[in-house]
Amino acid sequence: MSDLDDAQLAPISVHKDAWTQKDLLEGIVQRYVTVRSHVGGLWPTWEIESDQLDENLIELNAYLERLGWMAKLRRGDVIQLTTLPLPHRQFPGSRIHLYMWTASIITLLLSAVRWMDSGRPVGGWFTDSVYLDGLVGFALPILGTLLLASFVQTRVSAKFGVRSGHILPIPDPSVLLWLFSGLSTSYFIWPFGIFFIPTLPRMDARPWPDRASLAWTSVSVPIVMLLSGFVFWTLGLLLTSDPYMLSSEPYRANPPFLIELISSGFDVSFSNTLDWGHPFFFAAGFLTLVGWLLMLPIPTFPGGRLLVARMGIHEARSTGTQILMFMLLITAAFFIFDAFNGFTIWIPVLSVLIPLLMFMGGDPRIPVLMDGDRPLSEDNHRRLGIVLFVAILFAIPAQFPVESVERWDADATYSITVDEFAELTDVWNASITIELTNPSMQDRSYNVSGGIPGNALWASSLSCGNDHCQGTLEPGESLKIDFALHHENLSHQPSSIDYELSIVFDDSDSFEETGTIHPLLNASVGAEWRHVRGDDGVLSCVNVYVQEDFATNITFPDLGDEWLPFLWLDGQAGLTQALSSEDTAVCLNGVDQALPSQAQSLLQSVNIGNLSFMVGFDATWPHIVSASDQGWLIDGTHGWGTPFDQGGTLYQENASSCPDDGFLTAPPQSNNNNWSWDLSIRPKHRIPSIEGNESLHLKLSPDTYVYCNQEDGLASRFTVEVGPDLILYRSDQTLRLWDEPMSSESSQLEIALYNSNDLDIVLRHDAFGDVAWDLTTLPSSLSSGWNNFTLDVPDAMFNTHQFTHQDGAILVTFGAYMEA
Repeated sequence: MSDLDDAQLAPISVHKDAWTQKDLLEGIVQRYVTVRSHVGGLWPTWEIESDQLDENLIELNAYLERLGWMAKLRRGDVIQLTTLPLPHRQFPGSRIHLYMWTASIITLLLSAVRWMDSGRPVGGWFTDSVYLDGLVGFALPILGTLLLASFVQTRVSAKFGVRSGHILPIPDPSVLLWLFSGLSTSYFIWPFGIFFIPTLPRMDARPWPDRASLAWTSVSVPIVMLLSGFVFWTLGLLLTSDPYMLSSEPYRANPPFLIELISSGFDVSFSNTLDWGHPFFFAAGFLTLVGWLLMLPIPTFPGGRLLVARMGIHEARSTGTQILMFMLLITAAFFIFDAFNGFTIWIPVLSVLIPLLMFMGGDPRIPVLMDGDRPLSEDNHRRLGIVLFVAILFAIPAQFPVESVERWDADATYSITVDEFAELTDVWNASITIELTNPSMQDRSYNVSGGIPGNALWASSLSCGNDHCQGTLEPGESLKIDFALHHENLSHQPSSIDYELSIVFDDSDSFEETGTIHPLLNASVGAEWRHVRGDDGVLSCVNVYVQEDFATNITFPDLGDEWLPFLWLDGQAGLTQALSSEDTAVCLNGVDQALPSQAQSLLQSVNIGNLSFMVGFDATWPHIVSASDQGWLIDGTHGWGTPFDQGGTLYQENASSCPDDGFLTAPPQSNNNNWSWDLSIRPKHRIPSIEGNESLHLKLSPDTYVYCNQEDGLASRFTVEVGPDLILYRSDQTLRLWDEPMSSESSQLEIALYNSNDLDIVLRHDAFGDVAWDLTTLPSSLSSGWNNFTLDVPDAMFNTHQFTHQDGAILVTFGAYMEA
């Protein structure tokens, strides 16, 4: 090298001491902004100033990024800039993503299989395989949406110059417990198969250049999930099949507010459709529920980052804001979702939200914002506000986002609406509406019949046009049946209507409804006389109805004064009685309780004031007979007799029903031909047939019993007292219920009594009426075995006789009225 060259070379200036890292960073910072002073701190911090701070900060961070550093700005009275090392090694390898996504497919598939176990349409939803149905209808829609949301999130963040990771679904292994334990789906609290969907690395740990980048990247995933969820709700509603067979309690997903709003706005109910849960419903339920939860202002949630972006890190992390968020969360959970009423889906949700809010809500270090004090633009603030409002409002979940359908096998129900009064148009008419409802998810058969007991002059008809209406109620179906009543005889006023309705579901659940409808008159009378047993004997009574503030009299035009010695109204001195609204029945009493039934033709015409009625007479007698410890003897000679010889069942009162829904067998028979049936031990059985030399002793302890003719469903009730075992033979009939009043139509009365006991029975007798019976040939006792006697019948219009048990003896009363 020449001397000239040496003279032209200038020496390089070298600092005496090596630069520290702070000095290096400060030198770099000084290239872009003016450094006023060094503040100090854990990381190098300076007070700075710049005319173009926003642009210079972007350029500074672009340069520092190559060195592994970043600059974070804090605006205030003075502007401070802090340099921080860039996070490194935050992104996981692809292997963990492969494992978690594969595990999520498995748990999602098993979850779908678990709640589809209750039933599927014939041929499946998409294929015959339940696993393919679960994959196509549940797993793929969820994972496809999450995959789409993950790529949308990375694209949005990249647009703002930030590298973000992909979504990493966390599978829920508890689905294995519910799948293989056999527990009811009602315990399946979180039935989706994926517990949560974080992003790795955590979004709060990534450096964000400003609030706008943080906000739009945060809301990208919830928006995709919510939009996809509403799409699958719509597809599920469109593709849901007709009802199908269920084997166990099903599960249903309840829609968010937007679907309910559409349902009410268009007057369309999706309730029944949701019961038959298409797999898309559960996929949509997961997407909208989790998407809505992500929008909540909870730290580490997208909604929490959105809160920071809109309010600023310091205001969002202030104590006042976090207390407000906590109170809003608890209030909504208690009043809107009833989250604390049992172990519901909200318990695991709150167990995640509350700790995050309490322990991370006041941490100002997250999320990491490089220019966190620069507010959002007015346009961004408005648009983000609209997105947040729409998402929170329209996607708000139901009180129970998922629930078991406990009514899947509920019984069918019914309700009846009865006209208050029968009214006169062209004819007197009234109607009863029976509404049948099937709240279950199974078909329910029904059989409805109606009638008017007795011989009332009313006619009835069902709206189906038959004697009974039968058919099948589909799941969720309701049906109305009208039972019309009409009275066409205008020569007499209509009596009150006693109606009977029979409603049978599935040939097993039987219901009976009875009631009375009165005609729209000031007063009316019941359709029939009936026997009523009281302490003093049996009276013949008829119901009456008198409206408020109305008074009148009841009379019987066919009963003349000649009957006054023998008949009178109970509590009265004659056959006329004043009526008021407090009176509900009028009863006939007399010297002989057999007389009203024999003179029933004279009791058909009833007058109440100036109103004339025609009534019938129910001759059903309230039987009281006797039986000893030996029991009634039934053998080849002494059969069951009337009415038992028609077959049917015999049971203690309240031990069965008439007709009996079950199949009652005959009582077990001993090996020998002489056996017994004790109804106190075996209270209900089919009446056995006695053949050949067989004999049965029917033991009846003091109680009330019912004989039921199963074919026509007619029941005969009788009471048994301790006394002799007696059989009455009359007119070729065997009578074991021998206490009913009887008439004597011929000139002679032939009576045969069989005493099956070893001891004699005391026989007492009495006579009533204005014509005398010749009772001199009657014995004073009935010996064991046959007792036969014949009496001359008086020449009278009405001749009666009746046997009554009286303290171990038999009393026979005779009556003869109105000499012919």
